[in-house]
Amino acid sequence: MRRGRSCRQGWWPGRLGRPAAVHLPGAPALEVERLTVRYDGRPALEDVSFKLSGGERLAIVGPNGAGKSTLLRAIAGVLPPASGEVRIRGEDPCGHICIAYLPQRTEIDWRFPVTAFDVVLMGRVGRLGLLRRPGAHDRALAREALEAVGLSHLAGRQIGELSGGQQQRMFIARALAQEAELVLLDEPLAGLDAPSQEAILGLLDLLQKRGVTLLLSLHDLDVAAKHFPLVLLLNRRVAAFGPPQEAFTPGKLVQAFGGRLKALPEGRGVVVTDPCRTQEERDAEAG
Repeated sequence: MRRGRSCRQGWWPGRLGRPAAVHLPGAPALEVERLTVRYDGRPALEDVSFKLSGGERLAIVGPNGAGKSTLLRAIAGVLPPASGEVRIRGEDPCGHICIAYLPQRTEIDWRFPVTAFDVVLMGRVGRLGLLRRPGAHDRALAREALEAVGLSHLAGRQIGELSGGQQQRMFIARALAQEAELVLLDEPLAGLDAPSQEAILGLLDLLQKRGVTLLLSLHDLDVAAKHFPLVLLLNRRVAAFGPPQEAFTPGKLVQAFGGRLKALPEGRGVVVTDPCRTQEERDAEAG
């Protein structure tokens, strides 16, 4: 990815008007190499490098302001790097119709007059092109995707009338309809109660069984350790990358979280205290 270049993507990767990118044989599903991203001259990410093969599942964990969202947006092609590269199957993110980027729910106008089915059908736009209308096949894929996530009965519901968990399931259905090979989810569990979180995690299993490469940003160390074979511990720089048992050592956790890390008595582990988190998020995790 060249310096200053961005795909300018929004709800779905904005690759219209560009030829579809070619996947290079044998190339990693995702390769991030010495990536640095700056806001107003200040580094949001510095020298971040890691690599994923197809079908792998990664949790990106770190405190608020660590650059988790920035990393996902750079991988999606939304943000240009100051230096370094992002490569999807050997090519930069622009032109790929295989990327599904699901932003945080706070970034979406839930008053917009579209239904759950409309949003899922939007997943077909990259494959259709700008001027083609969805056909019977596209609509069938959208209906199948809604059924897969258990939202068929809410297909005609306006998106703002869905619960938080249903909204996240809708976006996963859109990724299924898109036939995405790389799915990026920014805090998909934030503000959800325990049953809704388990439902989302179950759907991630479905995506992974289909060979989809998954990246999620998370706050919860326990969820990352229990449900992800790989974690990226991030605080602008990479503190650790690997299996949770190797990444979540006291020294590496302190490097990432600093004073927000507290040890529990009797060797029961550690917890992270994050003053920027909402009471809703804390209550959801407790529930």
